[in-house]
Amino acid sequence: VMTQSRPDFSDNMKQPNDKESRYCTRCTRALKACLCDYIQRVPNLAALHILQHPAEVGHPKGTAALLAASLTDVRIHVGEDFSDDEGLNALLADPAVQCYVLWPDEEALTLIQAREHLLRRGRTVRAHFILLDGTWRKAYRMLHSSPALLGLPRITLGAIAGQYSIRKKPFEEALSTLEAGYHLLSRWEGEPERFAPLMTLFTHLNRQWHDFAQGRRR
Repeated sequence: VMTQSRPDFSDNMKQPNDKESRYCTRCTRALKACLCDYIQRVPNLAALHILQHPAEVGHPKGTAALLAASLTDVRIHVGEDFSDDEGLNALLADPAVQCYVLWPDEEALTLIQAREHLLRRGRTVRAHFILLDGTWRKAYRMLHSSPALLGLPRITLGAIAGQYSIRKKPFEEALSTLEAGYHLLSRWEGEPERFAPLMTLFTHLNRQWHDFAQGRRR
């Protein structure tokens, strides 16, 4: 398991470290498709942890790197089985932290229920949210590979029609990682206008891909 803890997404990372590289080290996209001009860092009070399947690393249609570049408190953990991830296991065992996994099943808590659950833990306990970045099948395997993850409270955002039109969705409410981060944080922290730059960035990503597809069909 590789863990990217507090990665450097500062403005000076817009150019590749390797002059021969064709990829941006900040948004991880090809330089000709770089979206850094649309990235605006937003302070988030609730920490996010993105568990990313290795197949998603560097994926041109992926959104995890864009979400990470847009927030101040986020970590990306890359792997498939997180059972032996020492950093993540230490976080899950921290009595001052309550982790929630975004996974909309029948047992999932609404955000209102999650807030009530958090208050019962004590007012000094801080919420951390875990997002699974991968196809639904791969995300399911990632969740079930770790007993510690499987035992965490799960949360749902309810029925939200996803706008992720550049990749096939298993169902209408399926969200990209960037969309999920936006809806989760804007509702949890109660300031959707503060997190609006995330959806602006997402709109540019979608538009870029559609423009590219139209150009190829001409």
